[in-house]
Amino acid sequence: AAYTVDLPPEVVKRRLHPTFHISLLREHLAGEDSQFPERNLATVLSLGDETFEKSVNEISGYRWSGDKPTFFVNWSDGLTT
Repeated sequence: AAYTVDLPPEVVKRRLHPTFHISLLREHLAGEDSQFPERNLATVLSLGDETFEKSVNEISGYRWSGDKPTFFVNWSDGLTT
């Protein structure tokens, strides 16, 4: 099952898809705010620099996990994932 949630405008403009599988969702417990009084919501919601982009240099390999492939990507910033 999947649920579509209302996202804050700053997240929507980053084109994050609002539909999530139920296994990725957790109940919000209101008491958490008092446990973490110094938490800054803007930092929690930050997805980084809006202007940052990187491109794929190459697909360097892959492996199978069951019937799904996982690809190894070399990015323009030198990172490999």
